[in-house]
Amino acid sequence: MELLIYFFAYLFTIWFIFFPKSINENFFFIIWFFFSICLSLIIRSSIGSTPSADIDGYIANMQREEILSFSYYLREPIFWFGIRFLYDLLGDGIIVFIFLDILVFLLIYTSFSICKKSFYPSLDSSNLYYLFFAALLFFPYVMGMHNIYRQLMATFVFLIGLGLVGQSRIIKGYLISLIAVLIHNPVGIFLPVLVMSMRNKFFKYFSIILLASILIIFQSLLQIDSSYLARESSISIGRNIAYLYLISLTIILVTVLCFEFLNQDKQHSFFISIFFILTVTYAYSAFFFSSEQAQRMVFYTFGILFPFFGFYFESRFKPKILSRLILFHASIAPLILIYNTTIDTSL
Repeated sequence: MELLIYFFAYLFTIWFIFFPKSINENFFFIIWFFFSICLSLIIRSSIGSTPSADIDGYIANMQREEILSFSYYLREPIFWFGIRFLYDLLGDGIIVFIFLDILVFLLIYTSFSICKKSFYPSLDSSNLYYLFFAALLFFPYVMGMHNIYRQLMATFVFLIGLGLVGQSRIIKGYLISLIAVLIHNPVGIFLPVLVMSMRNKFFKYFSIILLASILIIFQSLLQIDSSYLARESSISIGRNIAYLYLISLTIILVTVLCFEFLNQDKQHSFFISIFFILTVTYAYSAFFFSSEQAQRMVFYTFGILFPFFGFYFESRFKPKILSRLILFHASIAPLILIYNTTIDTSL
């Protein structure tokens, strides 16, 4: 069933690539949201029957009467105390995750919409409908639904904060981003992206200095043997694949720079700037972090960039349908080639 509903997500994406104006925005949201809830129900119905170290661990934490490590909860209190509260309220781990999934889907829609309004306001929203169904098939988001759930939530909360800062709603944007950090700490490493979005030459230069400082501090903290800083992960991308992702990001970035070198329109300058910062951040992690930590960084990097890739392709390339098809199929390639065991293929 899970493979089947993901196949329907593929079909919906193709439909809206070719026929973006077939329905209005309100009706589209209803269809997409209803479909997303169906996806959640199917994925969560396998809890208990299909092993998932992260998801099973979350449910085990919900069910424990005592808190095994209070400092562990204090690192990411919004998530850990939040799921315990929901479990006490709802009494079932599966229902808790369905509730959280609904929240995640609302975060996806809100984050994409706010970032589009902030950085690409001239784009027709209907031409981006396909992006919301494509997101359900994008490999960091699929992995998030099945494993790295805190990271998935933090990514979209961070994108909302980024969009708000881009609208000059600075305080609200940074507070929202702080919530993301309290859901999953490592998202804090992307603070320079927020600073970059403040659209001022001083902040652009400052973001580079801040990035270098954060990477050095972060690397130092990772050397500390402390339960507070200890991280767990149920998956690892492996060192060779980490380098492969770095090569891919570098090639894409260089290609974008070549396209924009002679372009006098500065519409895409922010996209290029955050692409550069995210690539440098990931490059550092690929060389100096463990494979598990590098895996977190690559999922964050692509997770943050995904809507911006959609915006960039939509505003930069023609023919539109062909560019959408290229972006979509490139975005699902890692899921098919590398993470093909993530989706349950049993009927």
